[in-house]
Amino acid sequence: MSAIDLLLHLDHLDLGVAAPRAAMALAARLDARLDALYVADLPATAFSLPEAVPVQLEETQRRVAEAQTHNDEWQRTLGAHGLSGSWRVTQGDTVQTVSQAASGYDLLVMERSQQRSDAPVGFGSVSRCVFACGRPVLVVPDVSPVAGIGSRVLVAWNGSRESALALAAALPVLQRADEVQVLDGSEMNADMLPVLPPPGLADWLQRHGIRATVETFSTGPSHAAGPAVLDAAHERGADLIVMGAWSRSRLAQMVLGGTTRHLFMHGDVPMLVAH
Repeated sequence: MSAIDLLLHLDHLDLGVAAPRAAMALAARLDARLDALYVADLPATAFSLPEAVPVQLEETQRRVAEAQTHNDEWQRTLGAHGLSGSWRVTQGDTVQTVSQAASGYDLLVMERSQQRSDAPVGFGSVSRCVFACGRPVLVVPDVSPVAGIGSRVLVAWNGSRESALALAAALPVLQRADEVQVLDGSEMNADMLPVLPPPGLADWLQRHGIRATVETFSTGPSHAAGPAVLDAAHERGADLIVMGAWSRSRLAQMVLGGTTRHLFMHGDVPMLVAH
């Protein structure tokens, strides 16, 4: 079995919330290494007012020093789950730093707040990391109960490049899942060149050792797909959604709506996404 390395990004130091719990649960299921990365955010705009730079640097260094004291707590938490990993602390622009660090890992775990956001959906830190890091991202809504993860998986398949990347990235999870259910909405994109080799989705899943139930999925207008996917996840008791992210441009999703935007805004189920 290949080694799997997971990176958990933390923008705060509470290890009892949804994202760390989801990361621990997934690492345990995959027998993976789990590292945590805390970034004391220091965006380029911090240097726009020279007189404010010393204050910004002092506050950032204080946060770095505080975060470094949590290494022992992290190691105890890992040990309680039978896991290993490191506690990493740095400073810098969050998106740039996290995206660079994630390039050395198989999967990035990030928390998405449903109550607060630093930018419109598609332009905040989580969305920008999905675009920039070149790795699949497990997006964990902060309201998710995270009783477990990866046991009952719902795959939202639309035949797009992003959907194929997410499906391939989820292979280790899907191969260990108790139940995999696929909503196949590829007919909505039937004019595109198929991204999977013939004869297609069901054969691809079977050849990769995944026993899945495939259901044709049609929601009518594209803006209805997001609510329908979330309803399906709730009805089936899914603890993870696998899907492509932003197969349309971020601007188009903001103006017209879209599946990714809806689930990022309203979802309470962790999502393994790729772009």
